[in-house]
Amino acid sequence: MSAPLKLPPFGKFLDALQTAGVNTRTARGFWGGVADDGQLVVTSWTDANDGKGRFSIFRPLTNHGGLKTQWDVGNIRVGTEVRLILLRQRGNEVLGEGGRTVKDAVLMPGMWRVVETTFNEMRHRPQAFVEPVSASR
Repeated sequence: MSAPLKLPPFGKFLDALQTAGVNTRTARGFWGGVADDGQLVVTSWTDANDGKGRFSIFRPLTNHGGLKTQWDVGNIRVGTEVRLILLRQRGNEVLGEGGRTVKDAVLMPGMWRVVETTFNEMRHRPQAFVEPVSASR
């Protein structure tokens, strides 16, 4: 079991995207993207932690920011380093049942590494797990 994750202060999702280097004027429809420096930026919900310090990420349904294309061409794979934005939801929808809206977000410090990929049958799309690079073996 890993130590509890210390979260930086949350703010606007758009600010987190822009700080991570994603070139956008709106956060609407974005679930990450490709930063101006080529680094991949992914998002996860705060309650998508698997209890081992890893967060679940999914291939987005739309290509805002170019992230869906990165999944489709195989650039989201074990060993890939990404920047992670954690999202808090407005309201209390159950994880995985849709209907969530973003309340606020935080760009997590450091890099995160994809440590597992799978296909989520329930959500009918690819899924991966990321953990801090310092925790990766």
